[in-house]
Amino acid sequence: MSTPPHDLQPPTASTAASSATASLGDPPARAGASARAQYRAELAKGRRSRLLLRALKAALPGLLAGYLLGWKLGLALALIIALVDLVRFWRWSSVSAWRKGAAGERATARLLAPLQAEGQVCLHDRAIPGSTANIDHLLIGPTGVWIIDSKKWHRRTQLHGRGKQLWIGRRPAEGVLRGLAYERSAVARVVNRATGNTVGVWPLVAVHGAKVPGIGRPLVLDGITLLRAGQLRRYIRQTSESLSPAQVANLARALDRAFPPYTA
Repeated sequence: MSTPPHDLQPPTASTAASSATASLGDPPARAGASARAQYRAELAKGRRSRLLLRALKAALPGLLAGYLLGWKLGLALALIIALVDLVRFWRWSSVSAWRKGAAGERATARLLAPLQAEGQVCLHDRAIPGSTANIDHLLIGPTGVWIIDSKKWHRRTQLHGRGKQLWIGRRPAEGVLRGLAYERSAVARVVNRATGNTVGVWPLVAVHGAKVPGIGRPLVLDGITLLRAGQLRRYIRQTSESLSPAQVANLARALDRAFPPYTA
């Protein structure tokens, strides 16, 4: 009997596991979905009062300047004040923080997307049942399980560590470490049940914009790694672990069930 062509041969356990792995995971567009929804909700919530306040801020000085210096200068001043207020709101308000957060998550998802072609599974924007917290990205692959938190900080923001304390500019970043430690414990419980405590769970912060101190080195505090987002793929690939495609697929299914897509 002749040997059938390669594409007609029955799938082996390895190719079946690879196919199952390929069918798992979220598209990059899913990343930041809850942050975008929250941004739109916050933006709509105070729109009317915000526009009224902006109009008053611009109109009163404009009217005064128009009375004293002429209507053209008054109108120009009013427009400048309105524009400055709009820029400040767009860049620095608490509402814009949701927009920046969503943008950071989408950027990280695009960086992670090539890893899916290498047999890794990306789950984006996942809820932790019984909590209001969410996991930005879960990556499951041959190198273990990664909990990745996306942070988009201004390029002038200084990150530095003092002992076990992380500082973002002049503010301690206890919330970042505490939040990731909580996410790690939740994920580790699921992983341990599925594997018998044999697979590593690695928390990681992907930093967009701000510089991480050190020349090409990540910053590690309390077992949590912070690194520039551009170093993400290389850092994950060089970590030593050796999960098979079947193990990756089983872990991804367990984590997909335990942490459903987040809805704000």
